[in-house]
Amino acid sequence: MEEETARFRCMGDDDTPLIVIEFRHALTVLGKRGHRTFPGAIRLALSTGEAVRYIALDLFEVVDTGELLRRL
Repeated sequence: MEEETARFRCMGDDDTPLIVIEFRHALTVLGKRGHRTFPGAIRLALSTGEAVRYIALDLFEVVDTGELLRRL
């Protein structure tokens, strides 16, 4: 399962406003004590679905185009 964990307002190279969404994979299992969720890897994407990666704390890069996005 994958869940949205955060949204970041960003500005593109050409001053276009964009939204970067952080998703976290999670595994939920049913055990003797009920459901347990184990957090997994993080995935970043634009609201349009394009893959994004972290460059720095307040800087992202669109994987396909190399465009840098500044977090606001």
